[in-house]
Amino acid sequence: MADLDSTEERYEGDTQERSWDANVKRTYDEYQHESLESIRRNRTHVDKMLADAQQYDNQRQVIANNALTLAVSRDNEAMLKCQKHSEIATDHLWNPIQQGVADAVTMRSVTIDDASLKAIGAMVAAAVAEAIGKTGT
Repeated sequence: MADLDSTEERYEGDTQERSWDANVKRTYDEYQHESLESIRRNRTHVDKMLADAQQYDNQRQVIANNALTLAVSRDNEAMLKCQKHSEIATDHLWNPIQQGVADAVTMRSVTIDDASLKAIGAMVAAAVAEAIGKTGT
């Protein structure tokens, strides 16, 4: 019978030890589950932030590309206008018909100006002569 008691005590000790081990394992598993859940939440949050940052970066890149395209387009338009103005200026400089017209207009304006001065001078001289004639008589 002594053997039966010692067997029961050993069985109870083994049972308590197994219960203790089970509780320790369960506590560890629960703690690990909470820790892993926290890590998963953080990973999800970080993944969302990275996705949002990538989206905003893509939008910023699209805006930058549009601005660059617009700048290049405006620069090309300005260069074309400059080129056209240069061609027109060169054409006016070397076109003999236009150059002749410009010379004729310049000569006429000088001639008109000289004639106007002569007419004004004649009028002034006549007015002076008339004034002298009135005071002399």
